[in-house]
Amino acid sequence: MKLLGQAETADEIRAERALRSLLPASADRVAYEPAAFPVSSPSYQAVESISFHVARKGTDMTLFLRLGAAEVAELVDDQVSFAAARRAASLGFAPDMVGCDVAGRASLVTRLGPGWKVAKIDDLIAPAAVARLVAMQKTLAAGEAFGRRWSVFDGIAAIWSLLPKTDVPLPGDTDWMRGWMARMEGAIRAAGLDHRPAHGDPHSSNVMLGPNETLALVDFDMAADIDPYYQLGVQMNELYQFESQMKPVLEMHDGRFGEAAFSRCRIYAAADDFYWALRSLLLAARSPLQGVEFLKYAAWRFLRCRMLLGQPGFEERLRTL
Repeated sequence: MKLLGQAETADEIRAERALRSLLPASADRVAYEPAAFPVSSPSYQAVESISFHVARKGTDMTLFLRLGAAEVAELVDDQVSFAAARRAASLGFAPDMVGCDVAGRASLVTRLGPGWKVAKIDDLIAPAAVARLVAMQKTLAAGEAFGRRWSVFDGIAAIWSLLPKTDVPLPGDTDWMRGWMARMEGAIRAAGLDHRPAHGDPHSSNVMLGPNETLALVDFDMAADIDPYYQLGVQMNELYQFESQMKPVLEMHDGRFGEAAFSRCRIYAAADDFYWALRSLLLAARSPLQGVEFLKYAAWRFLRCRMLLGQPGFEERLRTL
């Protein structure tokens, strides 16, 4: 644990600058220590941010400081991210926001106490857990728009424009997958879509599991006004191996099962795999975390994308929207 003024690394200097800004009244008594070790596989966690546990005074670490990573700064709207985190906290779905600094890409929240842990897939596949998560997402979606529309296809285009500036290796079938993305985007746009406020990144590492099976959302970097079936399709794709397991989740969300909505979820799942594979390749080229297996994570997401695109009948899904 360190007090302000004892920083030795660039990350600690940045953390101290943020803490002096966000806790000016108690800056002389603030202590901090690293909070999370970065890992991309098997769980994609703490690789796009730097985090610290913080004590306002003494040794009781009751706060959590998150600093957005510079490597993905142009892909994140921090103002929307912080606003979404505040709204989720007001609904009881996220830790309380103590303060934020958009220019410094820093947010300070209440640290979740004893009994809380990062959720694993096994924690979230039970119907009761999925139902709670879907209910939280639907409550967020019913609120006022965040003011930033985003689609996974916008994200793919943004990252694709950045990759030529790196020497990152692309798979030999990248153009084949990218061709599918264009067809999928065209089919969804032609069918029409709604945009609703969403957390946007429902992977298990962004869900905290607490006492009495309570849930909380963290990491709002992907928050935006999004087609709700994108978020739902991503969630299904991570939690379950078989479509027979996924279909009840759509019924929880919509109140009934619909083939067109399910096709939309599966199309989005393939696009999300392609998006995060590209994003991981970008981090492999940019991130100072050279010990993190970004290429391994990208290879896994490319593989799952190929598997879905290659399913018999996948093209028919584009025709059922």
